[in-house]
Amino acid sequence: MQSRAVHHDGQSAPDPIAAVARLMADFARPWAVCGGWSIDLWLGRVTRAHKDVDILVFRRDQLVAQSYLRGRGWTLEVAHDGALTPWAEDEFLQLPRHGIWCKNRAHDPDFVEILLNETDGARFLFRRDPTIAAPLNRALLRTPSGLPFLAPEIALLYKSGSPDVEENVADFRTAAPALDAERRAWLRAAIEQTRPDHSWLAEL
Repeated sequence: MQSRAVHHDGQSAPDPIAAVARLMADFARPWAVCGGWSIDLWLGRVTRAHKDVDILVFRRDQLVAQSYLRGRGWTLEVAHDGALTPWAEDEFLQLPRHGIWCKNRAHDPDFVEILLNETDGARFLFRRDPTIAAPLNRALLRTPSGLPFLAPEIALLYKSGSPDVEENVADFRTAAPALDAERRAWLRAAIEQTRPDHSWLAEL
């Protein structure tokens, strides 16, 4: 799959995304914009308001990310079971913990969420069911300017876990009609495997 062109002011990303791209510019491991912003980067337009920026880092690279962000003044907390706990130095987070809240009042935006994701080195593995996978070069796409983002079908698969959340419904209704046959078939098969009675299947 090839990334589609993104038309935000030619090649530039919206301000919060551009700021996060600058923040991560020297991070030497794979990362990507995920969540709702990844949908917008794929579609090439801002489709709704976004409360924050989510970025993907692979679990194997988490301590590199920890050192990288701490060295730039960010406070890091692990979000799990509705609570936040400080992320101890060199603490390697195992499943099911995967969310890291990053805060820095001197930065704009001053909040970024890191979502740890799984890989076997060649494939992206769906965190909730690692038998669902995609080659890394299909899972992580880039805008023409090189900004990495999560493929829309994978972003929607994660969103399918909370189909009653308004922003998830909005992202699905916006992005699903634009999926090509390959992306649509992958998403349908993945949702059928995880939730065969899912309401979104009728629209795929």
